[in-house]
Amino acid sequence: MTYLSAMDAIQTESGRVSVDADTAFVLGNGPSLANVSLPSLSAYATIGMNAAYRYWREIDWRPRYYACVDLVVGMSHKDEIAALIEEGRIERFLLRANLIDALGPTARTRRVVNFDAVRGGRTLLSVNPPTTGSHSALWAAGMGYKKIVILGVDAQYKEIVDGARRGDGIELEIVEARDNPNYFFKGYQAPGDKYNIPNPRPDLHMNAWRRAALRLRNAGIEIYNGNSKSGVRCLPFVELEPFLGAGAEPTPPDELIEDIEDEDEPGSPADGKSRIRAFVAAYGPGSVAATAAAAAALAAWIAFASPSMALIALACAGLGTLALLAAGLVYTRFAILGHLTRQEAELTALRARISDLERFADKTPMGL
Repeated sequence: MTYLSAMDAIQTESGRVSVDADTAFVLGNGPSLANVSLPSLSAYATIGMNAAYRYWREIDWRPRYYACVDLVVGMSHKDEIAALIEEGRIERFLLRANLIDALGPTARTRRVVNFDAVRGGRTLLSVNPPTTGSHSALWAAGMGYKKIVILGVDAQYKEIVDGARRGDGIELEIVEARDNPNYFFKGYQAPGDKYNIPNPRPDLHMNAWRRAALRLRNAGIEIYNGNSKSGVRCLPFVELEPFLGAGAEPTPPDELIEDIEDEDEPGSPADGKSRIRAFVAAYGPGSVAATAAAAAALAAWIAFASPSMALIALACAGLGTLALLAAGLVYTRFAILGHLTRQEAELTALRARISDLERFADKTPMGL
């Protein structure tokens, strides 16, 4: 089933969709959000994220929920996130364990949800790769919202903006205030802000939305994109104004998602068939190239050395045996590394849960 066929089912039943008490708006920070009056959404559940607090302060407005699951961005804005928690105007925060630890007593409230702790189980948040935008939508579904609309999720990044300086690995730092085409207001980023390259792997954000869309669809959650010009094309589109009024007629998505695998865990998959498929996808092209090179070398040897048939047969058998041994060793390494990666993820979740127990002492930690 694709989102296209799912959309046909929705339209057959109701024709139009509109806001209700089970609706949540996920507020991305792309340029298209400049066309949205945030105060007009105050009656509904909204999830804001990352450094948009700078704009909220300008207009004296706050979302109902706040999310930041980027390890670097969270730490870079630690003091301001602490101020948001302390002022008490936002109901709940979704933050990473490293930031929660750094916040100390400020984070000792059930209004702060530990992302690393709650995603360790079989929850909606276990989808990979984690991004603040896609996982805000998944978080909304986990909190019970049945209809989600994403706004300002344009997914048309300039990877390294003017005024940014490369740091270690994929980290960047704003060193000079310059025009920034990635965000909906001037001043979203300021000198001293640290963050990661938006897509350190090709289509990282696109794939996050595709997998989130698949997980939400399978959970029976409606999700729509409020920006018809967005780079995220795997969701049906709605216009915000009629959606808030008499109802909007959804436009089917351009991209089908039936062929996109939903990756639950990092590393190689746990079941045998999925692991073999992942192994072939990862090493298949390289193996074909190596086999072709070996075959070419063998053909050249035969052509120039004119060996006997017995020697040719022996050489072919030897190469075949070596190829099988190499494939076995590489596959074993692949499977072991995948297992270790899953174990590391489980340990990270366990440490996060222990941290939550310590954070709340005799209080019950709030989960998803």
